[in-house]
Amino acid sequence: MTSTDSVLEEKLKHWLSKSLGVSISDMSDGMTSVVATDQGSLDEPWLGYSPCPPLRAVRIGNSTVISAREEWIDELSELAGQLHPDILFSTFGAYELARVTLPYGVAVWGPDYYLFGDQRTVSINEDSRVSCAGPADLVDTDYSVFWHCRPSSLAAFAVFDGESLIALATVWDIGDPFFEIGMDVLPGARGKGLGGAVVGAAARWILSQGKLVTASVAPFNSPSLRTLRSVGLRYVFSKMKGVEGPMNLGPQQLGVPLPDTPVYNYYPDWAMNGAILPKKK
Repeated sequence: MTSTDSVLEEKLKHWLSKSLGVSISDMSDGMTSVVATDQGSLDEPWLGYSPCPPLRAVRIGNSTVISAREEWIDELSELAGQLHPDILFSTFGAYELARVTLPYGVAVWGPDYYLFGDQRTVSINEDSRVSCAGPADLVDTDYSVFWHCRPSSLAAFAVFDGESLIALATVWDIGDPFFEIGMDVLPGARGKGLGGAVVGAAARWILSQGKLVTASVAPFNSPSLRTLRSVGLRYVFSKMKGVEGPMNLGPQQLGVPLPDTPVYNYYPDWAMNGAILPKKK
């Protein structure tokens, strides 16, 4: 971890401790702590989620904490004692956690990476293609396409091709002092640096408001992770969460290592997981 990331980590500890109900500073290095969730805290937003998820897990540095319902604590504690945090914070770990929670109608999603930026890390380069977009500019926006963005946001930054929206980043509050960014680029417009352009504009606006920049991304989303890193955001922690409803999985790995690099499915079609159903309507 760089010194910059360490500074950001220190700023995060109080915020995360309040969200989880456990002191991050008191967590044991290399260990996984499992604590019962204060039921009253379930009504409080957590990392932008409201209501608070019934299971919350965070890995920061070499320390990991799971905060969950009281009735799950014994099973989760046993599981945490068996799994190294590297395995716990993986798709396999999500499966194993879900074996505890699914009988109660709660699936597990994750891990997701959380990246942060401040005045020392965020790129100062501006892109003339980006404009600050108001509600009137986005009235016809299809948020099933721009699905990582939010229609009710503190600020929005867009790139238009004529009158057509092709890239968008929106900003929302996830608890002082952090504002989060969500971003989407239309498939036909990718590969032109538009994601970095709108995210960079959003990040600089957040800093101008005296706040710190946050963005999250799933490990399979290589293009978005590259974009966030390119504007100066730095990885600090991973999170997993319980979700009421069915078990959902991410897609196969997105993007390629280098432009025009062929990548292949290692497994034949007959070896693919036939238990995975199409996206639920």
